[in-house]
Amino acid sequence: MSSSILHDPAALRSLLLVLLLAAGVLSAWPPGSIRSAHAAQPGQPDGSDQPAGANLPVGPVRLPACPDRPNCVITQAEGAVRDGQYMEPLPFTGDVPPAMRRLAVALGALPGCTVTEMDGLTVRAQCRSKVFGFIDDVVCVADPEASVVHLRSAARSGWWDFGVNRDRAEQLRRRFLGLAR
Repeated sequence: MSSSILHDPAALRSLLLVLLLAAGVLSAWPPGSIRSAHAAQPGQPDGSDQPAGANLPVGPVRLPACPDRPNCVITQAEGAVRDGQYMEPLPFTGDVPPAMRRLAVALGALPGCTVTEMDGLTVRAQCRSKVFGFIDDVVCVADPEASVVHLRSAARSGWWDFGVNRDRAEQLRRRFLGLAR
């Protein structure tokens, strides 16, 4: 392991998150770094008495469309508003939860990426560029009926990203498919 990783708290946190996700023992560690998008509010039921899949959305989830700038890629054709923004979704086999855990592991292993939120169908991450520290947002949503994961990777600012978001999405595809069991 590189000694520079040992001196970088964010890198250590990401590495630990990846290891915990891979081991399947993650339960909201580190505190506040991962939150469930469907956590019960005080005074509301937590859904534990409902059948599995009761909280899953009806119909496919739609990601926000890409802006009219060449700094975004998306796997939903209607979200690609200019040429070069569309890419194929990530296929998976089997159940959604293991696929999304594999996806979170693959995403957390990408340089500069930190998983910030994870629930049954969604994984969100922020990816920071090494040189200038620009932040890109990645959102991945499973479509269980189609057995694919849709993703959107977009720069928060600027016009052109020099293909960084497409490269990241392609790296994520290779890692995710390489982790398939």
